[in-house]
Amino acid sequence: MLVRDILAAPQLRMRLLHGDTTELDRPVARVCATDMPDPRPFVTEGALVCTGLVWRQAAADSDRYIGMLAEAGIAGLIAGQALHGHVPDDVIAACERHGLPLLSAPQSVPFSRIIEYLAEQAAELRWRRVQSRVDRQRRLLAAVAGGSDIGDLIADIALEQEVAAWVVTATGRVIAGTAPISEDDLDRIVATALTAPRLPAVTTGAMRVLQVGAGDRITAWYLVIRPAAPEPEVFAADLAAIAELYRQRSMDRLHLDWELIDRFPTAPADRPDARAVAVVCELHPAETRTVIGLPEVRAALHDALPGVTTSVDREGRLVAIAEGTQDDTAEVLRRRIGRLAPALSNPRPIDSDGGAEPGARGVRIAFGVSAQQRDESLSGAIAAAAAAATAARDDDAPVSIRIADIDTAVGLFTAVPGGLQRRFAERVLGPVLDYDRRTGADLLQTLEVFLGCEGSWRQAADRMHLHLNTVRYRIGRIEELTGRDLGHLDDRLDLYLAMRTLTAHATPA
Repeated sequence: MLVRDILAAPQLRMRLLHGDTTELDRPVARVCATDMPDPRPFVTEGALVCTGLVWRQAAADSDRYIGMLAEAGIAGLIAGQALHGHVPDDVIAACERHGLPLLSAPQSVPFSRIIEYLAEQAAELRWRRVQSRVDRQRRLLAAVAGGSDIGDLIADIALEQEVAAWVVTATGRVIAGTAPISEDDLDRIVATALTAPRLPAVTTGAMRVLQVGAGDRITAWYLVIRPAAPEPEVFAADLAAIAELYRQRSMDRLHLDWELIDRFPTAPADRPDARAVAVVCELHPAETRTVIGLPEVRAALHDALPGVTTSVDREGRLVAIAEGTQDDTAEVLRRRIGRLAPALSNPRPIDSDGGAEPGARGVRIAFGVSAQQRDESLSGAIAAAAAAATAARDDDAPVSIRIADIDTAVGLFTAVPGGLQRRFAERVLGPVLDYDRRTGADLLQTLEVFLGCEGSWRQAADRMHLHLNTVRYRIGRIEELTGRDLGHLDDRLDLYLAMRTLTAHATPA
């Protein structure tokens, strides 16, 4: 209800003494009556205050008293005439100075009647809202039963409520929405959805996030509303409930597909067009009481890569076959599955009610990605992805992804687990590292430059601003310490791979 609604009520016979259009459009949260010397403890923001002007002993009192009411953030003032027979001009002038709408109540209308009228109006408004909600629920359920698309339902409700709305998954896939939404906004939405102590919550971009249904936040859908109105739950709860029906339908179909695939496994069919990409996923630790398990990751993969086919191999690894290139697939996984990182690294997961499951632990997900090459079997691509996933599990990140680049010796070496890579590098170049630590001879830097110059003594000397004989001496010392001959291809490859490994692990992420 607005201040102007009280003014327009014929049974109250109010008279406007001051108030412009903006002031009369202020919402009235409640009504109260006071004549206390300091009214501030007895009024609240948005209240319509009734006063008999008992506090006014002199004209100077008006500015002070009205100023305190304005400071409290009231919606407006109703002045009675019983004490003075009228409303003094200084009261009107004070309301004008402080920007408060001022209404005058006739002596025949007691404040109790005003309060009763507002209570009746509030009750009627609540009843209309209840009826409106029931009507909306019936309309939504009828639309669902009639096979309406969830996008159409969201568009209709959003238009009715004058908001923008989306339904998104925990990986940031947009199920439906009323407008395009940026990847940055999706990052903020998912971060809020997975980490907020309680939902609904508001993102830094002023979007309200509500969970669709109950249960684990990682597999949930989320209703997002912008602008984040103070109390959108009147319609948002209904829309979220309807969205949960669509989510359950989607999950039922997905689980049925999984059951058929897992019960009747078949060898992966080769793809002659070589457009298939194999993704293999490993979870660590592989325990039951963790933040996320294999079914949750499997569902997240279907979110991140629509159209993907998934199965579980004999080693308990998740195997997925998707369309596209390995670079694009890896990038999508980094972006979408990477959004789950805040929940994965949380050792005490947050459920839909903000509580934590006792004893739950964090988990890391390692992905290997490999494209099927022309004339290569899909089984070969899966094996390469599995090797890359095994190597990726040595990474410290909650979500780690490696591409199985086995077209080169260097690429093949990246499929080796990181721990083995480091041990290899330390065995090959350990004596050089120890010599540099003791003497400061910069042998390792010299080797890196020499290999970068494809074994050219002159180019290495020029690049390091050293005498040619100095470079020759240092390379000779490296060969003595490592037992490798840089003139032999195999030995040079050993040193090159060891050098690349040390450089990669020394470079900040």
